[in-house]
Amino acid sequence: SLQVRTTQEHGGDETIGMVFSTCVPSQAVPFGRQAQSIKDHERIVKATEYVERTGSSVEFKSYAVLETEEGNSIVIEKIVVPWAENPASLGDRNSQAKVIRSQDCRDSGATVGIIRGVQAQELIKCSSSTRYVQAVYCHATGEAESFGCRSGFRRSIASGQPFRFSLASRAPCARSTP
Repeated sequence: SLQVRTTQEHGGDETIGMVFSTCVPSQAVPFGRQAQSIKDHERIVKATEYVERTGSSVEFKSYAVLETEEGNSIVIEKIVVPWAENPASLGDRNSQAKVIRSQDCRDSGATVGIIRGVQAQELIKCSSSTRYVQAVYCHATGEAESFGCRSGFRRSIASGQPFRFSLASRAPCARSTP
C-alpha cells in the first residue's frame, strides 16, 4: 500500500512531502524448485521491461514481467531467485519502477517452457543483470530471432548517445559523456 504525507498552510496549497510504500516481501520459490503452477505450454502474451532504483540513489537494476494467456505473471531478474511466479507485491513494485518498454507477444510464439530454457541458458552467461533481462525480454517478444537482442533505451539521432530518464520526471534527457 502507499501512504502519502502532505503539508498545507492555512488557506494554501497542499504539498506532497513524502510517499511511503509498505508491502510484505513476496514468497518467491528458488529456480528449479518452484511448484509448476504455471504450465510450460502457456503462451506469453505480454512482456514489460522495468528499471528500478536499488538501495543507493545512483544504482539501478532491471527486471522483466512476462504475462501469460492464463493471467499469470512471471518476474525475471538476475538475483538469487531469478524466476518468481505471481509475486504478491508485484503491483506495488511496478508502481515505483519505470517502464523501459512493453510489447504484446501474442504473435511471437513464446511459451513459458521456451522462456524457462532461455532463462536457464542466460543465467550461465556472465552478462550483467540488465543484459540478462534484455535477452529474456527479446526472446519473449520474438525480437531475438528477428533483430538480435537490443536495449530498450533509444539513441538520440543528433548525438548518437542513448537517452536516460530523469528520476524526477518521465521526460528523457540526453546522456552526458564522462
